[in-house]
Amino acid sequence: MSWPLTVLLLSLADPLPGGLAGPASLSASPPVGGAGAWLAQKPAGALAPSLQGKPVVADIYASWCPACRTIAPTLRSLEKSQAGKATFVTFDVSDAARLKASRERARALGLGAFLEANRSQTSLVAVLDPRSGTSVQTFRASADAGAYVAAIGKAQAMIRR
Repeated sequence: MSWPLTVLLLSLADPLPGGLAGPASLSASPPVGGAGAWLAQKPAGALAPSLQGKPVVADIYASWCPACRTIAPTLRSLEKSQAGKATFVTFDVSDAARLKASRERARALGLGAFLEANRSQTSLVAVLDPRSGTSVQTFRASADAGAYVAAIGKAQAMIRR
């Protein structure tokens, strides 16, 4: 059977279990937010009580990741300017010990599923609704402070409803 070239090329990006290439899946999750970031969209349920009332900005960080180092100043600045308006949480996945500590923290905050779904996506930042744990918007390697502020504002409006 002959496959069209487009299907064969797409199949390389969507491997089947066991490393076998197959036709591209049309059921793959679409990119969410900016920069083509991927995020598990299955609602995780309400986040920890300590995270309720404000949007949660969750960052997947690794010290060896150049993009993480690039966006870190933007996130630190946002954490100061958005103090009281959003809760910032960073999960460090730099090495096994830090990943273990991040997993424990994520589970305690109700973000265990989020971290497991995205731990390999360094420089991913998601603005989450704390009531449901779902993503309002995700970013990948974005230093656009205005876009983060807009997403936080959108999440705040959702929370007030």
